[in-house]
Amino acid sequence: MARLTRHWRAWVVIGMLTDGVLLLASPHFFHSPNVTIAATESFEALDGSPRDADGSRNGIFTVAGNLTLAPGGRITCGESGTASGSCAIRLAVGGNIEMKPASAIVSDVRSGAGGPIEIAVGGSFRMHGSRGPVSGASLRSGGPESASGGSIEVYAVGRVVTEAGSAITSEAAKDGGEIAITAAETDIRGALTARATTAAGHPGSIALGRTNEAAPAGASPRS
Repeated sequence: MARLTRHWRAWVVIGMLTDGVLLLASPHFFHSPNVTIAATESFEALDGSPRDADGSRNGIFTVAGNLTLAPGGRITCGESGTASGSCAIRLAVGGNIEMKPASAIVSDVRSGAGGPIEIAVGGSFRMHGSRGPVSGASLRSGGPESASGGSIEVYAVGRVVTEAGSAITSEAAKDGGEIAITAAETDIRGALTARATTAAGHPGSIALGRTNEAAPAGASPRS
């Protein structure tokens, strides 16, 4: 697994600069800076909703404070199989993201391709692991029935921690998607999987990067 310094997508840079100005004038910023997801909610319903801090249906769900996915809380896009084309999930969070056990962020159009999952965090990002019979938190794009997996990118100004029993997965019959994690510090103990489920398919790449400096040659994450 390579540990690489990566450049974050342009929408994150633009979004942070824009939201930094607009959020201060937004009534959403003062009313509910923190958001908790406790049940299954579609990304389409969250984007532009009263809980979206930028108040716009712009393809990015913005949280001014912390975003917590409680046990059983899920953000989904296309999981019902009724959406056409890939289904993107983009989250911009000013504080921290915490994903409790049995929580998930999922983009999966079963008959097509998993969409990209792009997460930008002003603080830290943590995925909790399994607790007894309860599964750990998961990020997933695509699945065994999908044609291809979507890319999964996590960018955090602070730390990214994935506990044992958690999983970040982009797999599909034809091609696995790319997984990229960029943070000031990473502690990766959960599974990272970017594979094809058929012999004719191709695996995706997995890379870790640092926001503050290039990593030493040959460095690798803990597993």
